[in-house]
Amino acid sequence: MNMIKRLFSGKSIRRRSLERETAARARRARDHLEKKRDRERIRLARDRARHEISMSRRRTLRVLSPVLFVAAFAIGSQIAPLLVEKVWLQTKFIDRIAVQGAVALTPAAIAASAGALTGLPLSQIDPQQVAEQLVADPWIEAARALRLPSGTLVVRVVEREAIARWQIGGRTDLIDPEGSRFAGAIEPGGPLPTVEGDSVDQGLLPSEALEILEAVAQHASLTRDSNAIRLHLPGLETDAEGILRGSTSGYVLEIGAEGPRALLGRRLFSQRVARLASLLDHDEDAIQAAALIDLRFADRAVLRTESASG
Repeated sequence: MNMIKRLFSGKSIRRRSLERETAARARRARDHLEKKRDRERIRLARDRARHEISMSRRRTLRVLSPVLFVAAFAIGSQIAPLLVEKVWLQTKFIDRIAVQGAVALTPAAIAASAGALTGLPLSQIDPQQVAEQLVADPWIEAARALRLPSGTLVVRVVEREAIARWQIGGRTDLIDPEGSRFAGAIEPGGPLPTVEGDSVDQGLLPSEALEILEAVAQHASLTRDSNAIRLHLPGLETDAEGILRGSTSGYVLEIGAEGPRALLGRRLFSQRVARLASLLDHDEDAIQAAALIDLRFADRAVLRTESASG
């Protein structure tokens, strides 16, 4: 009996010892896992902190970069001209004037308009003054001058476009696409139609005349000799209220010094000019033999061999 008790007592002791060892292992495992979790939380917190610092630096750089760039550009733009002035321009002389944008005027004429600059030190050339001198020519709408350390003065110009000549008040001026007169040299304009007659606004061609000139430019038969085209404006008259207006006589297009006069009236100019061009394309001899071509009818042209009021 005692033997049995001692046997069970030994087993109980081993079981309790095993349970204590198992419990201790479980606690160590839990402690190890908790420490591992703590280390992972610390690592993640550090990563988040480093990421926040990195993003903050990037945001700061994004904000400061344009400011720093503008500041550097501003400082450079102030210092660079001084360096150029001191280092290059004092010792370089103009040996060439390069003209860009010349179409109607010749580069030589534009260079002459800039003045006698060849041989002068670059430091004595004021680009703004050169540009102002160039735009004094009515043909030049805008100009810019640039000094190069190589000794070249670059001149860029934007010329005005001429679409016709206008004979008014005993003088001949040019007309730009907006209908404004400008007193440039006639020769650079090349072959151009001529407009004759007064306008209510003597500085601006009537819009109807601009429409006719645009229509003429679209037909080869009318532009073979642009110098031979003359557009006569309606006369001026004073209405009952004493206001000066264009008369009801209408517009007349003359083809050549000895050619016919086409009566265009006061409306439907594009259609009437197109009809005139078609007549020239198909029966030029008959057109040239006529004294007047009346285009004021809706569907036909009347050729007359003697003058008639328009």
